[in-house]
Amino acid sequence: MFCAISGEAPEQPVVSVKSGNIFERRLIEKYISEHGRDPVTNEEITADDLIEIKTTPETVKPRPPKLSSVPSLLSSLQNEWDSVMLESFTLKQQYQQVRQELSHALYQNDAATRVIARLKKERDAARE
Repeated sequence: MFCAISGEAPEQPVVSVKSGNIFERRLIEKYISEHGRDPVTNEEITADDLIEIKTTPETVKPRPPKLSSVPSLLSSLQNEWDSVMLESFTLKQQYQQVRQELSHALYQNDAATRVIARLKKERDAARE
């Protein structure tokens, strides 16, 4: 069971009703608040369309001591990781879209070149 955005095992897994994909709650809620769409299917989605997946915790995490700088550092690193994962996912989507557009443009250019070559050949044959 891996998050569709980060590719990591989610700590708080949720499933999208619309796409059926599993996400880390923090990541998908940030993505929904920014874009309002499912990151995989690009359908309109809200936080209400997410269902929590109940899992049994394998280990109980100890509570960090209060007023310690380590927990705040970990929280900061987690937030930064979430941002990096969202940006990475968005960049992967944009990369795929640009690749498709370039492929389409290449095929159009190739077809146009072939048509021009055929027309030149027909023109030269008609002149003779």
